[in-house]
Amino acid sequence: METSVSTAEAASAVRIPRLVFRADGNSRIGLGHVMRLLALAEMLAPLAAERLFLIRQPDPELVQQLTAGGLEVQQLPLRPLPEEAAELVRQVLRPTDVLVLDGYDFRYEYQNTVRGAISRLVYLDDLHSYPLAADLILNPAGGITLKQYELRQPGARLLSGPAYAPLRAAFRQPRETTEAPDPNQILVCLGGADPTYQTQRVAAALLDLPSAPQVHAVVGSAYANWDSLQSWAQDQPRLLLHRNLTGEQLAELMHQCGAAVCSASTVSYEYCAAGGGLLFILPVADNQYDIAQYLRQAGLALPYTSASNVLTSPEAARIASQLQEAQRNVFDGLTAERLHQEFTSLLLPPPPFYLRPVTAADSDQLLAWTNEPAVRQHSFNPNPVAPADHRQWLAARLADPQALLLLAQDAATGLPAGLIRFAVEGEEATLSYLLDARFRGRGLAALLLLAGTRQVTAQFPQVRRVLGHVQPANVASIRAFERAGYQRLVSTSSKDNRVVFGWQAAVVDQQPRIMG
Repeated sequence: METSVSTAEAASAVRIPRLVFRADGNSRIGLGHVMRLLALAEMLAPLAAERLFLIRQPDPELVQQLTAGGLEVQQLPLRPLPEEAAELVRQVLRPTDVLVLDGYDFRYEYQNTVRGAISRLVYLDDLHSYPLAADLILNPAGGITLKQYELRQPGARLLSGPAYAPLRAAFRQPRETTEAPDPNQILVCLGGADPTYQTQRVAAALLDLPSAPQVHAVVGSAYANWDSLQSWAQDQPRLLLHRNLTGEQLAELMHQCGAAVCSASTVSYEYCAAGGGLLFILPVADNQYDIAQYLRQAGLALPYTSASNVLTSPEAARIASQLQEAQRNVFDGLTAERLHQEFTSLLLPPPPFYLRPVTAADSDQLLAWTNEPAVRQHSFNPNPVAPADHRQWLAARLADPQALLLLAQDAATGLPAGLIRFAVEGEEATLSYLLDARFRGRGLAALLLLAGTRQVTAQFPQVRRVLGHVQPANVASIRAFERAGYQRLVSTSSKDNRVVFGWQAAVVDQQPRIMG
């Protein structure tokens, strides 16, 4: 058995010179984009030598929160975004930067301007309504596909769903509990700013229920209607107000509440990750439609319109436990590991080869590779392989539905460049790879590892983890795994004389289920 090493140690081998984050937020426009990037910045801190946050017109409290997270904050003047993009290229951005954008105004023209001045561009999106020039797109909603996007950057990738949703530190580890959720303790959290002021309306409706629940209403420092809400709450003995909670405080409160009414945003994911229960979704903005639809279809939440009927039903506790189980299966606490993998491998160039399935006609080439002295030296079994044994082994692998053998073929010359193979067992796949002597020393091993990993997880969607075993003396292979985004694992078994690397695959979106 292997377990992950600490985040800092796992990420120490590969560093991004500087991560630059760009989003706007304040009490007038809300804080969702900024908070999402702040969570991402905290998760990726071990990967970056420097972290810079660019923002316009922030409230002083927000600047303090960003700097408390270890970020350098640069306040930008209010100017038209085309001018801003040009100025960033001239004065701020560096060729080695990875820039992360979160906001609906950073459209294709803005992205295209800054993309040429940096190493990589990442865009957090929940609209998929205009072309993008980003190399990597993160969409927290599940069920989103490439067909819904127009991606103009060659090789651009989409990561969607809760498996890649940035969450604050208090919500990154799944909470172990055997307690059944209590639907009579209800959380109301419609975003820290709640610019449409729906908190009071929802709380009032819940307080009118005959089940007499205890309601906890949560708002942030940017909530502008606090005095009015506080005045009204004085006459509501079953209402408790909470303002500007830390992540740890909110996680603890969510854990106490077996039911919740949340906006279809990061806060709904935080509730699921904090322990979960009877979650009712109330979209308060157009950009929340995808998350709301995903949560309902995946059996993780119910629409707010059903809250009064469900909360007063004798089946409330059963439905709460059913939702909680589904939520735990999705929010597994491995988001940080997955994002570390993706941002590390983002630095790699496109591979100069393509992968194709191995056939019986490749037998002689594979045997020649296998028995090459340099390959045997770094194998756990150093003895040469007999031709008859090799033919028998290859025939068995080609007939095995749980085996995947891929040959890397150089795109320019057509020459065979290497092999990567996987043995799949349940939710785990173990890999082995090699490169032809003519293609070594070019940094291709990391590209082969990454390309093969992408293919095995696509072909075997049940695979949750991919493992690779390396001899400690094989420094080149260790470096290749690190560059590909793999994380070094700590063995808790009796195995020795090997370094084990792991890749955490994303949880496959659940199929729609009917709650009842």
